[in-house]
Amino acid sequence: MKRYKFKNLNIVYTERKDGNMRDKNTRENLLKKIGLKYIYIPKQEHTNIVAPFVNMSAPADGLYTDLKKVPIGILTADCMAIVITDFKSLVVLHAGWRGLFSGIIENGLKYFKDKSILFAYISPSIRDCCFEVGQDFIERLEEYNIDKKFLIEKNGRYFFSLQDLALEKLKRGGVSEVIDENICSKCGDNIFSYRNGDIDKRVLTLAYLE
Repeated sequence: MKRYKFKNLNIVYTERKDGNMRDKNTRENLLKKIGLKYIYIPKQEHTNIVAPFVNMSAPADGLYTDLKKVPIGILTADCMAIVITDFKSLVVLHAGWRGLFSGIIENGLKYFKDKSILFAYISPSIRDCCFEVGQDFIERLEEYNIDKKFLIEKNGRYFFSLQDLALEKLKRGGVSEVIDENICSKCGDNIFSYRNGDIDKRVLTLAYLE
């Protein structure tokens, strides 16, 4: 488990040794360790929907809160968890390629009026060293109007940088500071990876404001 504090923003992400955060009991044990009583996690389905944490009956892949000490979180196993804040309110996003292409970052940024002071954090996730893609994926770039500059060719194989696309979208949306954890979930040892066979296992990234 790693913990960070940026001003009044607290961020925690779990590691393999912390256990499978898809399991409710495992999550509850983690919360006890870090002094939290509860956490709000959306019904993730790779959408571009970002909803207030009080409205979690429908699928969403991002949550928003403007309340202090209300932890919101995302489960991942290769996808990015992205935290965005103006230190008065907070959004946490589950950003795989589907959500990223279809505008989940843009939808998250809509919750902030003053974009001049925005801060963002990108969790450990699969990176361009390991995110190999096929022709069907490449064809989707044109479908979603995604620049091919994020596509990397290595000896006839193609890889894609989700993080660089996310960084561009965040900067374009007015985020002045972004911290990228710069850890690959697939070739690293500490993070669950769907592409490494961790099909039913997830890490948790959570955030809350004090």
